[in-house]
Amino acid sequence: MFAMEKDPESHLHRVVFVCTGNFYRSRLAEEIFRFYAKSSQGDPVAFSRGLMVNGDLKGMHSGALSYLTAMGIDPAPVRDPMPLMVDELISANHLVLLNKSEHEPLMEREFKAVYRKFVSRNAVTCWNVFDVCAPTRGWKQDLRPGQPLESALEHIHFAVKDLSKTLSS
Repeated sequence: MFAMEKDPESHLHRVVFVCTGNFYRSRLAEEIFRFYAKSSQGDPVAFSRGLMVNGDLKGMHSGALSYLTAMGIDPAPVRDPMPLMVDELISANHLVLLNKSEHEPLMEREFKAVYRKFVSRNAVTCWNVFDVCAPTRGWKQDLRPGQPLESALEHIHFAVKDLSKTLSS
């Protein structure tokens, strides 16, 4: 899999989940990761951010909130989507891109030097969860090959569960 480095000062795994709008994919991943991290060693920390947050989305996608409730996961207080900032990215020691083809070019363009450090340390995990909300926000259709919301939510849950196991071993 990958070698996860710990922050030498805090002895924590710091994982940042990144998607486009920080409305449901990365937020769901963050909440599920926190749920699984409660029982793991090393006290991992997770946070999520978006690469194209523009203020038009508020709170968290209702489908993601319903999914968390159905899974028995009590989410942190709902907040509005937040953009990824370079200082936050630097504070993390592992990066998860929720969709490689969608997010890797944006990371290269906006955070090139920092992103390449993650790559050189083998500290990037890329998934292929497509943004089911993209057409409603006017983004490119070709980024979304028709993945239903339920499929995307289950995909994220499975991938986060696997990541949690990897980090705790």
